[in-house]
Formats: sequence, structure tokens, C-alpha cells
Amino acid sequence: MSYQPPTDYYQQPQQSGTRGLGAGITSIVAGVLSPIAAIVSIPLGIAAIASQLSRYNQGNDAWWVGALVLAAVAVLLAIVAVVCGLIAVFRAGRMNAGRVTGIIGLAIMAVNIFGVTFLVFLLLGSAQGA
Repeated sequence: MSYQPPTDYYQQPQQSGTRGLGAGITSIVAGVLSPIAAIVSIPLGIAAIASQLSRYNQGNDAWWVGALVLAAVAVLLAIVAVVCGLIAVFRAGRMNAGRVTGIIGLAIMAVNIFGVTFLVFLLLGSAQGA
């Protein structure tokens, strides 16, 4: 008689249902940081305009470079947030932590996009009234 281990001895442990969680967290973080980078680029753009208008600061393009870099970072973070959110939602097979965080990240980006669109229409409307 030899010892026979139980049949479940060689089975792998069950996954805890976190597929897509990393992509979902990345989507949330990028969705939160994207408007922050965009908002920080606005004062740099204003400073760039003021720098160009100043007669004492001729040829100082550092403000423009900073504003453009932050605007590019904001756009890149927005793209990362949407892509990671979609990856998290589709990678998770069922409703788990990965899918929930992906949905939250996509919702944050939807609010950001709605806010920017509303701001653009608001500015266009105020320009027409003048």
C-alpha cells in the first residue's frame, strides 16, 4: 500500500478576481492627473503671453515650452486613462475589482470631457454676445 495524496493536492490556488485591477487603478490615477496638468498649463500660457508682450523679456520662450509640455502631458494622461479603463473593463471577465476601477476611471474621464466641452460652448456663447 502506497500513500495517495488527495486529488485537490496538485490544483492551483483560486484567483481572487483581480484581473484588470492594475489597469483600472492606472485609469483612475491618469484620469485625476490629466485635468490637473491642464489647469497648471493655463497660467504658464498666460505667463507666455505676458512675456511676449513685455519689452524687457524679449526672446524668452521658456513659458511657451512649459505650457506646451504640460498640455501634451494632459492629453497623454487622458489617452492613458481611457485606454487603461477599457483594458480593465474588457480584461475582467466578470464584475470584479478590475472592472469596477476601470468603470470609475472611464467615468472620471467622461466628466472631464463633459466639463471641457461645456467650457468651450460657454466661451463660444459668451463671445457671440459681445
